[in-house]
Amino acid sequence: MSIISVSNLWHSFGIEELFRGLSFSIEDNSKIGLVGRNGSGKTTLFNILTKNLLPDQGVVHISKSANISYLTQEPDLGGSLTLRNCVLQSRPDHIKLNEKLKEAEALLTKNSSEENMNKYTQIQQKFELTGGYSFDTEMKLVLTSLNFPIEVWDREINDFSGGEKTRIQLATILLQPFDLLLLDEPTNHLDIEMIYWLEKYLTSLDKPYLIISHDRHFLDNTVTKIAEIRNFTVNIFSGNYSQYNKQRQILLDLEEKTFQKQQKKIDKIEKQIDKYRIWGRSRDSEKMFVRAKELEKRLEKIEKVEKPRKDKDIELNFVPEKRSGNDVYTFEKMSFGFPGNILASKIDLNIFYKDKIAILGKNGCGKTTFLKLLNEEIKPLSGKSKKGVGLKIGYYDQIHLELDESFTVMQTIWQLAPGAPRGEIFFYLAKYGFTGDEVEKQVAVLSGGEKARLYLAKLIHEKPNFLILDEPTNHLDINMISFLENALVEFDGTIVFVSHDRYFIENIAKKKWIFTKATIKETTKKLDDLFFQKEKKKVNDNATFKAKSPRKVNPIVLEKISQNIEITTKLLEAKLENLKSLQLEFAEPEMYNDDQKVKALTVSLKNNKNEIALLKKQLDKLEDEYLELI
Repeated sequence: MSIISVSNLWHSFGIEELFRGLSFSIEDNSKIGLVGRNGSGKTTLFNILTKNLLPDQGVVHISKSANISYLTQEPDLGGSLTLRNCVLQSRPDHIKLNEKLKEAEALLTKNSSEENMNKYTQIQQKFELTGGYSFDTEMKLVLTSLNFPIEVWDREINDFSGGEKTRIQLATILLQPFDLLLLDEPTNHLDIEMIYWLEKYLTSLDKPYLIISHDRHFLDNTVTKIAEIRNFTVNIFSGNYSQYNKQRQILLDLEEKTFQKQQKKIDKIEKQIDKYRIWGRSRDSEKMFVRAKELEKRLEKIEKVEKPRKDKDIELNFVPEKRSGNDVYTFEKMSFGFPGNILASKIDLNIFYKDKIAILGKNGCGKTTFLKLLNEEIKPLSGKSKKGVGLKIGYYDQIHLELDESFTVMQTIWQLAPGAPRGEIFFYLAKYGFTGDEVEKQVAVLSGGEKARLYLAKLIHEKPNFLILDEPTNHLDINMISFLENALVEFDGTIVFVSHDRYFIENIAKKKWIFTKATIKETTKKLDDLFFQKEKKKVNDNATFKAKSPRKVNPIVLEKISQNIEITTKLLEAKLENLKSLQLEFAEPEMYNDDQKVKALTVSLKNNKNEIALLKKQLDKLEDEYLELI
């Protein structure tokens, strides 16, 4: 069954055509990744599907009962609301039923008449059927997984950063009822651990979704189809991103062969037409002219295969002006951060020539601050931080602060080589996708992707031998990320970078430095081994990091915690069995003949659920304590 069907869609922005006869459908079991170059119309298509934008032509049919939830890149949240109330607004049905349930319970306490009892029972059943009792638990799971502990739930939305607001919007969308989920770059502003959690959350859903993402690993793990916007339409490929990539190349080769084959046929017919005309004139033969006319008509009837539009390759090539020394950076007992807020301490690490290191850790742990320390924008609070000789640093910040927005694209590069001929600058910019009038665009009006490309062009022109990159894949499409990856793999210098793009990390990084327990540790483990499961991570901590000294733990303490886990587990099992019994009693029709029994049973059920929640919390805490000590 189709939730959305799109038929013969056409749309343009001014003279720029985006869609031409686009048709596709989203079924009730669809898990689709939407890909395409920057500017191909991915977000525009989302706005058309949600009726925020009307197409120039075509039909968008949405199932009458379909409820569509849309995660945008620019969240619009109630700024004066608290985080808690903002998220609760995602379930107005839950709020209303909860209020009605409290009113009915208060009324029942005052007057336990049959009418009040029936009313209370009906509301309670409806509340339970709509997931009312489980909503608070689910809200806690989603918010804490997105790094919003309970302590911040009563802060106003205005007090959160832009990235945090995006995560809040994601939480509200995941918690509200929907029939179709549209997610526009959902992994932006998530750290790697959050991305793994979101993958698991989405794949467990029995609802369809359509995702715009440049995160290839995320698409590999969450979708079963890829919809590619190319040549003004959508092509659907079965499988995840890696499978699509192989199929796409086969399709491109086939399109090229089909076009070339038809061009040869057309060329052959055109040459034959010319010959018939020459023969007609030389022999004064009307028959030859008739044959030429017949071939012309045949040529006109041929349905022309459009020439495949090839993606414009971007030539990225980092060539250092000179190589650095072998010791790029040395840290001894170093700590850094800000007065009153030490981000990491006791750091004993080295960066050597040709190292390619990914900096990993949760949002807010200090990754960007550490890059600023490498760039000498801040100093360590204590310990030793020794910079090597012969370093020429190229620093890529994710906000692109080093771009002067009053300059044009041309001026941005020309200022680096003021004596260079204009044609040389034109040629250089063309390698990065800036051609024609685009070179005269002011930096201020460039899109995020264009600014990222220009920043890379500027960085490469400076010929650094030590690259410090903060989220370099943000705003880049998948093709551009691939070009950047290839260039960094071939780079004959040193790289330290922060990224949440797992393909990018695994393809480039030879080492990973992880913020853990208020310091930074080095590992060569794969990301899946480090982050796929929190439990796995905790158990394998000793194997993951270098030179971790063994801890002496009193076996009596371990035994005591183990006994407490066993006792709590048995209590929890008993409470869960009791809950089943109470729920079975509620299902007996004759039970409702006794108002006092119903009232008492309701109280017992409520108390039992509270006790289960408390025991689960205690068990989690005990297990965490045990894992920390072993």
